[in-house]
Amino acid sequence: MRKIIFLLLLSFSINVSAQNNDYLISMDGIGNIKLGMKQQELEKLLKIKIPLTNPWDTISGSWQDSAIIIYKNMELRIDFQRNYYAIDTFNMMVIGIEGKSPFCKTENGIGIGSDKLSIVTAYENYEISLLPEYDDEDYTVKSKIRSLINILNDTRKRMITFYFTNKKVTGYKIRTSFSDEE
Repeated sequence: MRKIIFLLLLSFSINVSAQNNDYLISMDGIGNIKLGMKQQELEKLLKIKIPLTNPWDTISGSWQDSAIIIYKNMELRIDFQRNYYAIDTFNMMVIGIEGKSPFCKTENGIGIGSDKLSIVTAYENYEISLLPEYDDEDYTVKSKIRSLINILNDTRKRMITFYFTNKKVTGYKIRTSFSDEE
């Protein structure tokens, strides 16, 4: 009987751990959605077709695109960029993941509602920049209530941005400079 109870508790703890990893914010991505994933890999993970608005430069001439998806009952914005591997042949690669779900947290417990000091403390060995947001399109009027913190990895190719309103985290974005995904 003890063995059965032990196995049930072990199974439960493994299941809880796996569920927590679904919402883990890291320099690599959020949960199983990773920076550098191909669109096809993400579609296989989500079991859906992700419609892109401009996958062939037909509208704006941009080589980037984005889509809103639902992952583990939360809405995420996924940014894609083309990665050419032959003339006129490319994959759309994930270069950014943005969200506002309170389910997501870093290993240190940073998430929606966290304050600036907890982020600075958790990432004290990283390059950190604290920036104001602006209330106008000309970037002349600094917001009195909105700001952001960027956390860069050692190579400066990956970054987590935490968005603040009234000194509390209200959103996050993980992104990469595409060159480290080639």
